Amino acid sequence: MYRLIEELRAVIEQGQTQGYLTYSQVNAYLPDEAATPEKLDALLMCAEELGLDVVADKIVPEELSKRKSRNSRQKSVIGEDRSRRIDDPVRMYLTQMGEIPLLTRAEEISLAKKIEVTRKRFRRSLLESDFPLRTAIEILRKVHHSELPFDRTIKVSVTEGLEKTQILGRMPHNLKTIDLLRQEYLPDAEKMVNPRVSDGTREKLVPEIDRRRRKMVTLVEELSVRTQKMQPVMKRLEQINERMVEIQRHLKRIRRLKSAKDERANLQRELQDLVLLTLESPETLRVRMEIIEKRFADYEQAMRELSGGNLRLVVSIAKKYRNRGLSFLDLIQEGNTGLMRAVDKYEYRRGYKFSTYATWW
Repeated sequence: MYRLIEELRAVIEQGQTQGYLTYSQVNAYLPDEAATPEKLDALLMCAEELGLDVVADKIVPEELSKRKSRNSRQKSVIGEDRSRRIDDPVRMYLTQMGEIPLLTRAEEISLAKKIEVTRKRFRRSLLESDFPLRTAIEILRKVHHSELPFDRTIKVSVTEGLEKTQILGRMPHNLKTIDLLRQEYLPDAEKMVNPRVSDGTREKLVPEIDRRRRKMVTLVEELSVRTQKMQPVMKRLEQINERMVEIQRHLKRIRRLKSAKDERANLQRELQDLVLLTLESPETLRVRMEIIEKRFADYEQAMRELSGGNLRLVVSIAKKYRNRGLSFLDLIQEGNTGLMRAVDKYEYRRGYKFSTYATWW
């Protein structure tokens, strides 16, 4: 435990000196084996509290430089063939695949860690908004009461200490603790969006609200709702944010029109309903959505990087199934879908190469 604290302190101090952390620094902090998701959670929570962002590396790692060198050599060879027009979509696809070098084992692990970091950062930023948090709690409650199927709703991971028996064992306790925290949290959170409450009172409420909310997010994350189940909630939050912005703009346009008195009253009621639904003012929700969307884009980009570096696997596997009733392009499409499933399920700490997962899925 002492060593863990010292390692965490060293990484955080490095981030404070720079003003940010890079993915390489976070990757170096994470082990390639052993189930220690607590290390990542502790690091990300400390970084959040200190306002440290996690950014892409400014200096290209040596391994990635080697890949670029290999890539440029391959492009010079392929360039000669491109002097002839390629009209066949299959040949064009295969030509494009030839430009993408296969990932090394070290690069696979680095990208898998990046996916892990970006996924956790996205999820925490989403769940720290009350509407998604409340939705996740409701999903977990339905799983607990067998109203939703466990396997399709909850992600299990042996290497992250998220086996089915472990999750089921901690679920009643976590849900009970969440209920107690929400009883303490809700009155203060409602005061934060009450226009009659003074700024001074709000300022005093913030530390306890943040502490309870982060505790609830941690308890929810221990139960591992699938990210795919949370993405529709993000879309709904985006729609609410857009509607709030639209209402504010419209209210600004009609604020001096005497004939629009009833319309103003209706719009103000709708805006207040949305504020109470999200427990966010239009201003705080707008800022939060910018953070959520940025982190979700980082997560998707990390997934694309791992899948893009393995597209040759799709071609090699598809070739084995030709002349079995599906066209080669259909096989490629199915293979790409399976590749994204493999990216989602890949657990680098188990020691398998990514190609093993891609073959399974």
